[in-house]
Amino acid sequence: MFETGTTLYAKCQNKAPEYALACTAYIVGVVDGIKKDIFLGRAPDNCWPDRLGAEQVRDLVVKYLRAYPDQRSFPASLTVSVALNDAYPCQK
Repeated sequence: MFETGTTLYAKCQNKAPEYALACTAYIVGVVDGIKKDIFLGRAPDNCWPDRLGAEQVRDLVVKYLRAYPDQRSFPASLTVSVALNDAYPCQK
């Protein structure tokens, strides 16, 4: 795994512009990958809004990582998905 929740959180908390950009770019890439897998039928659908802004998604993921530090040891891609599913649960 290239990125963990710990390394992603560190990037996202860093005030240097290049780290903020790396944080946002990573998260957006994960979201695009998940949406691609859904489109191809490789993953179940989710209940995320169709249009999510990059900063909005980044803020949700950072908020999740801040609230659940025990989740930071997991792959960052998993954490992005869990954070979004937590923010936008499917109604039963």
